[in-house]
Amino acid sequence: MQDRQILLLEAVASSASPVSASELARMTATPRASLYRHIAALLECGFLEETETGSRYVLGLRFVKIALTGKSDTHVINAVSAVLQRVVKDLGETAFLARYRGGRVDLIHTQVPADPSVPYIYPGLGVRPVHACSSAKAIAAFLAPELQEDLIDTLPMRFTDKTRTAPDQIARELQQVRRYGYATCDGEIDIGVTSVAVPIIVDRLGAIFSMGVVGPTSRITPAIQPRILPILTKQAVHAAAAIQHCSVVEAETTNANSLAAAKERASQQH
Repeated sequence: MQDRQILLLEAVASSASPVSASELARMTATPRASLYRHIAALLECGFLEETETGSRYVLGLRFVKIALTGKSDTHVINAVSAVLQRVVKDLGETAFLARYRGGRVDLIHTQVPADPSVPYIYPGLGVRPVHACSSAKAIAAFLAPELQEDLIDTLPMRFTDKTRTAPDQIARELQQVRRYGYATCDGEIDIGVTSVAVPIIVDRLGAIFSMGVVGPTSRITPAIQPRILPILTKQAVHAAAAIQHCSVVEAETTNANSLAAAKERASQQH
């Protein structure tokens, strides 16, 4: 991709509202003769999209998807850490954050209770099986069918007697997750351990992240409806906003630096 096209994308990313061609020309010092050619190329590859009027431009879904799914785990964790801390404080159970990337779902962060007198469950980090883990179910249920199929093992492992391994059972459960908006893992990986997860719906991308809590079945199961779901559902909205906000801040910083460099080059040429 040409430097000029990158500057155009950064300019659009930093704008609070859709931008016109004339605004882009001024912001990036791009000659009108080449501006529309670059815009056409970015529209064709899905990195830019026209607004309904056709005279202004916003970042395309393809570009947004690359930007968010490519964001490092560290950036996402930093953005959502305060949200998970509130969940732990309110519920007294271990909270976790998962993400979809590269054809799999990984648990990327956990936040454990601070009170040493209360036993808690630590779920670990890494790949999570879609047929048995609530964090993966909460993401997979909202993905396109072909992506769901890529996530589900052809021969799912049976961890306990409660683990569902039949394809029709897995498909039905994912339908229920999509219908009710949350997923559970009730002794499907470890007997006596239950987790609950909800999707984090990121604008224009859907559920590529999820969050939830895990703990002893005796504490989690009776609290799912009255306490856990209301808190998780509320905090998932805050998590989505935090992830999107940190993306915008990074784009604005990158754009400001790039525009300054472009102006410097332009002044030197003249």
